[in-house]
Amino acid sequence: MNDKSSFFQFNIRPWVFWPPFILLILAVLLSILLPESFIETIRNTQQNILTNFSLGFSWVSLLMTLLVLAVLFSPLGKYRIGGDSAIPRLNRIGWFAIVLCTTIAVGILFWGAAEPLSHFLYPPDFKAFPPHSEEAKAFALGALYFHWGFTPYAIYAVPALVFALMYYSGRSRFSLGIMLRPLIGNTPHRLWETGLDLFSLFALVTGMAAALGAGILSLSGGFLAFFPGLDPTILTGFITLAILITFIISASTGIEKGIRNLSLFNLGFFFLIAVLFVFLGEKSKIVGSILTGFSHYFANFTDLSLQLSGAGNKWTYDWSTFNFAMWMAWAPMTALFLGKIAVGRTVREFLLVNWFLPALFCLIWMGIFGGTTLDFASLNVGDYIILFENSGPESIIYRVFEDMGYFKLFAQLFILGIFISYVTAADSSTDALASISMKKQEGDPFRSDTNLKVIWGVLIGFLSWIMISYSGIDGVRILSVIGGLPALFFLLLVSVCLLMLLISPKKYLGHAEKRR
Repeated sequence: MNDKSSFFQFNIRPWVFWPPFILLILAVLLSILLPESFIETIRNTQQNILTNFSLGFSWVSLLMTLLVLAVLFSPLGKYRIGGDSAIPRLNRIGWFAIVLCTTIAVGILFWGAAEPLSHFLYPPDFKAFPPHSEEAKAFALGALYFHWGFTPYAIYAVPALVFALMYYSGRSRFSLGIMLRPLIGNTPHRLWETGLDLFSLFALVTGMAAALGAGILSLSGGFLAFFPGLDPTILTGFITLAILITFIISASTGIEKGIRNLSLFNLGFFFLIAVLFVFLGEKSKIVGSILTGFSHYFANFTDLSLQLSGAGNKWTYDWSTFNFAMWMAWAPMTALFLGKIAVGRTVREFLLVNWFLPALFCLIWMGIFGGTTLDFASLNVGDYIILFENSGPESIIYRVFEDMGYFKLFAQLFILGIFISYVTAADSSTDALASISMKKQEGDPFRSDTNLKVIWGVLIGFLSWIMISYSGIDGVRILSVIGGLPALFFLLLVSVCLLMLLISPKKYLGHAEKRR
């Protein structure tokens, strides 16, 4: 099946692989030939989604968070994925490293400084949170925590858990449709399952393009700080090419070697950067920012989750709705990867490693980098406003390094960290793309077609470079929001299925446990 000569004839599911592939090529061509019309069209589509589905994104996200909490402390938490005799394929630290690096990609590196600064400079309510004030700073940290904490990781954990339970209970077809088996029964529905795989695959690809675009912009910002004479367009092209070459090398080594080892290195790198940042920064202020973030996060959690005071607010559309749409765009397909590497673990272990621990890591990271950014911005508000508006959000973190007095050290570490982070995330995500694009998933589920992984990786890289070259970060953000819309409805149904498993686990999993 892996023979290159038979690749296009036998190894792909044509109705899953080709429609998204062609749509993405078409999007690239339109962005080249009709850039203004194309961007205007998808921007209008984005605005319609943000306006009409904002409450849906918020409420479904809250539902998924509550579901995760309920499952964590329920009898379902004792069930072992794959049956009582199933043996884990990865040790705990390797498993956590893969999960963390797959889910955060370059997000925390790019937005850890840029997002809180935006909330600080342009808060949603000028009366309650005057711009540049201590109130605005506290709100910025709380909102940052909300967008990167337990809610977004619940968006990942719910579909990943349902897929893991259903796939390893009966070794069903490697398809998103099996997540809905508790709701629709065990009879395969090939037509709509193919459609579901197709649309979700497209959603993940657009989400990956968004993350890669953010990474390329942040990397280019770092290089331009060292070499201001470089041409930005050519520079982003070389960065994209370097990422793709490294990704192709990594993609050929598999989960238990390449992805695991790269993720462990990436995790260690994250800890190194964070520890150095705290050690060389103002420790008391950093600790204070972390505590302030947690305090305002929990105090405003219900308000932000239900949009009690923010419904119809442009800030809510541009931030909360966008963030959850982006996470949802990644979630269904990423769930396939997170679910298949969890074999042999209990449901409670799964939720700790896929929900609680990575969310806690992100919150502490955001408190460190977001809090430090706001401290420096409070002292130089005018400079940060000019930088934010003229050089874009990707330039903020490098100004923070400069203000700390360790620009060269942190900028070089950061550039390398972003590069490694995206390669790691791309390897994991394209593994899911390749697995669902394959006509048959035979033998070891930890192995997928390297050819397919490379094809998807190259296409995503090209798409990202075109979009950021023609429209900056806005074009990438628009794609991710549009990709999140179909995922919203699917995740609502998956949440219903998890609720059914929670209420009657023996009804849906009991027979599989006995059979094993």
